[in-house]
Amino acid sequence: MSACAPAAIAQDSQTQPDAATTQSDAARIARFETQLKNLRERDDPDAKRWTIEQRMENYGVPGMGVAIINNGKIILAKGYGTQSANSDEPVDANTVFSAGSVSKVINAALILRLVQEGKLDLDTDINDYLTSWKVPENEHSSGHKVTLRMLLSHTSGFSQHGFEDFLPEEALPTALQTLNGEAPAKHEPVRILFTPGSKMKYSGGGITVSQVLVEDVTGMSYAEAARAYVFEPLGMTRSTFASPLPESHGNIAKAHDKQGRPKALPRGYESFPEIAASGLWTSASDMARFVLALMQDEAFLTAELRADMLTRVPLSWHGLGPRINGEGDMLAFHHGGANDHYQSWIEGQPAHGNGFITLSNGEAGRPLGYELRFSADAAFGWPVPFPDGYREPDLGTSEEE
Repeated sequence: MSACAPAAIAQDSQTQPDAATTQSDAARIARFETQLKNLRERDDPDAKRWTIEQRMENYGVPGMGVAIINNGKIILAKGYGTQSANSDEPVDANTVFSAGSVSKVINAALILRLVQEGKLDLDTDINDYLTSWKVPENEHSSGHKVTLRMLLSHTSGFSQHGFEDFLPEEALPTALQTLNGEAPAKHEPVRILFTPGSKMKYSGGGITVSQVLVEDVTGMSYAEAARAYVFEPLGMTRSTFASPLPESHGNIAKAHDKQGRPKALPRGYESFPEIAASGLWTSASDMARFVLALMQDEAFLTAELRADMLTRVPLSWHGLGPRINGEGDMLAFHHGGANDHYQSWIEGQPAHGNGFITLSNGEAGRPLGYELRFSADAAFGWPVPFPDGYREPDLGTSEEE
């Protein structure tokens, strides 16, 4: 497994640009941080402008991690606010947040790294790789193979959109208990609902199948495999799939509800045992490295595999992991994440080397993240607009999470 040097961050973890950040970048960052609009007034040129901290207070979000990639360079990786409403501990670029379904893009990269090494093939029947579990036979699966390409693009036919969070005192299911719907899992067994490859249905259940497959093929725990194939090669030293996250990990953004009140006490955060689907803990600086690698790092993934990852699979909104909007110079890949009290967003624009990451520790972080994304668009004049097809925050949850 070839390692690649971690992408250099052109700004420190808090506020002051270093020599690698141009004066123009610094001015745009300042505009990004101080010229936010209320989401409902984003098209009004005369709308009142706000700072990031003011909008965080408005939404009851105590802490955020934000990163911006511009023209192929990480120019901002920074924390805002505090790790908890009950603490003065600041959020910085290395504070970890629960990233929810952004986990699925890490999972896709892990699998593509295994494809790159010849350990997996995207179009082989997954039953050829699975040893501890097999695709259950029913009227939909009989005579039809399920492939990794289907799992990663949500066209496999598997059930189970998402998963409930687990409070600190609750027992956590294993991956096999999750797939079999056995206690302490909180859902029915994961099964095939329609002919594999015939349409798209977003499925955290299918991603959990890929989690078990990775463990069966590598002989590692999933968390160990992610560290070896993704986190270590990219220098993502703060990222982990440990479940539950040990308090000794430190610098952890705690969970808050829509009013900004601490939740999941006394520890202050939930567990997400379906780790490939929703169990990632990561920081703004780590996710900036990851998004940049998906756009330009051939030591991490070959150009051919990155192109495959960032091409829509027929019948799906997704490529292999991320959702894809546009094509050519206007292509953007992205994914959101939403556990009970955390909201996240990652986005990359490969033709231009631009990217955007937000992580928040408040249930109301979704509209705030949108406001930051529109502020970045205005400050940097990116040619690729915010990806279309998203829903307004108060009109329902995106299919992405």
